[in-house]
Amino acid sequence: MKIITAKNSTDLESFYPLIHELRPHLSLSEFIDIYHHAHKNDQYELTAFFDDEGQMCAVIGYRILYDFVRGRHLYIDDLVTTSEKRSQGLGQYVLKYAEVMAKQLNCTGGLRLCAGFENTRGISFYERNGWTQRAIAFVKK
Repeated sequence: MKIITAKNSTDLESFYPLIHELRPHLSLSEFIDIYHHAHKNDQYELTAFFDDEGQMCAVIGYRILYDFVRGRHLYIDDLVTTSEKRSQGLGQYVLKYAEVMAKQLNCTGGLRLCAGFENTRGISFYERNGWTQRAIAFVKK
């Protein structure tokens, strides 16, 4: 499997269709603008996975966070596989990649992510892959 981390606008434009499946509210220009701010301010990285035919089949977006609960940890903001590749082990492969990155980046606090209550398939997926529900996230506008 070929793995590419976004380095330029061409990469971002090619990653957008798959991110758009996960974040349909974002236009291409909003996506690129948010990426640049997140990359500059939070060291956000966006990595794509390609199958043997060269087709992009998954994307993960993550950053390194520090807090008093976990210390240094890898936070997964975005994880999506193409609808054609779901339930074939690719998501598990991407999570393993995140674990490797967390170790390489010395994230002694492990990994963390949030999933919306309505995302029951995602929650089941994470639980099957050894993740544990540890918190309830609150938001306020």
